[in-house]
Amino acid sequence: MARLVAAALLAAAARAAALDVPGPCGPVGRGWDAVEIEGRALAKLGGTPIADLGVVAVRDGRAAPIPFQVDEKRGRRVILPGGPEATRDDRPDVLDAEDLVVFLACDAGTRATPEVLAAPLGDAARVRAWREVRLHDPASGREAFVYVLAGSRLPASPRRYVAYDEAVDLVTTARYRVGLVDALPRYLALSIAGGPGPNLIDGLRLRAHATLLANLARWRLDETEGTHALMAWKAGPVRVVRRSRHRVAVGLGLQLTAGVANTYFYSGHVFGPGSMRLPFSPSLFFRDITAFGGADGRNLRGWRYHAAGTPAAGFAIDGRMDDAERAWRARGDWFAVAAQEEAVLFVVRTSENLARQVPLHLVYRDDASPNPPEDVPGTLPLVGYEGRHVEKLRAGKYLFQLSIFALPGYRPGDEKPIVAALDAPLATGVTAAGGTLNAPAAPAAAPAARP
Repeated sequence: MARLVAAALLAAAARAAALDVPGPCGPVGRGWDAVEIEGRALAKLGGTPIADLGVVAVRDGRAAPIPFQVDEKRGRRVILPGGPEATRDDRPDVLDAEDLVVFLACDAGTRATPEVLAAPLGDAARVRAWREVRLHDPASGREAFVYVLAGSRLPASPRRYVAYDEAVDLVTTARYRVGLVDALPRYLALSIAGGPGPNLIDGLRLRAHATLLANLARWRLDETEGTHALMAWKAGPVRVVRRSRHRVAVGLGLQLTAGVANTYFYSGHVFGPGSMRLPFSPSLFFRDITAFGGADGRNLRGWRYHAAGTPAAGFAIDGRMDDAERAWRARGDWFAVAAQEEAVLFVVRTSENLARQVPLHLVYRDDASPNPPEDVPGTLPLVGYEGRHVEKLRAGKYLFQLSIFALPGYRPGDEKPIVAALDAPLATGVTAAGGTLNAPAAPAAAPAARP
């Protein structure tokens, strides 16, 4: 297994050298945002073979294809064609109303005329219809545009932002690599000077403490007391989508299905949305529940921890808790671990009903002493979020999402526009449409001069 992983990492390094980094951005300078346009919004393009679609943006007066992918859906589920539980669309390889055209906001350009759009098509390309998609950034007030084309022999962008090796469950981009074992992350490396840095994590940490009413029993659960499995996946030029199933044994022969997770990997960040539906309040059975989710750093000595309420320079990660670190208490939705040339930023968002009932507390533990279960002794550091009094949740549905960003050249404060952008999503709309669009005819040759 170790040889297989080592070989995969070498192959990933070679692939990363061929992968692209988005940018420089166009009018909308959101280097992290992905845009999803439903097929139903692209009026009269429904039924087009996906192979006959193209997406074009204009920069400096010139149109060029940009990376995009179509993620087919059936109902609310994205179709994932790879893996042991692969799924298939009812109308495969055709743009349906619920399907998603996906591209990066950073790649969008300026508004174009039909003549500008036609210029890069080439003699063989033919466009039967096109749609203009407008992006509006509420934070800056800026607008950007892309154009979705339907036709034949359309030019395609050679750029690709992500790659996936299903043999070892490894996602690679030009900025990071994430490796998973039993569907849980066990390897995270950032790119330094074009090559992979060291593994930064010992693993994911999922811990819970619960007490039954009348103190009849106490449970302590961790990530090892469950089963986690990859179900299906898809890799496109813009994102990799993985679906996994997670079950947890809580004792007394009980198995809880924690749910099915869909995780999205982009060039510079990972996005994990989730939901939880409670048919009744846990307070019917439990006196108290405390839950923790986070990551165990793998010897990040020399790095620093930044969050709400930390000193301007952050806490120094050195394997021991000083007085200021022990006294620090904070609620918050973001934190970062940073070195001189790199950083990893974590941001959580929860639905209003969940945030009101169970506010999140930040957890930071910088201690070289063992804290099992773990592969590498010590939490250098242990970072994450803790929810207390989870038993108070009422019956209902709760939403949450985790975003993890790889930030090169991080400085304190760099997280602010990213965190703010999560609360001010881009507005999109189809604002213009057109029909046949062909490459302009070549100019006629000048008549030969008479002798």
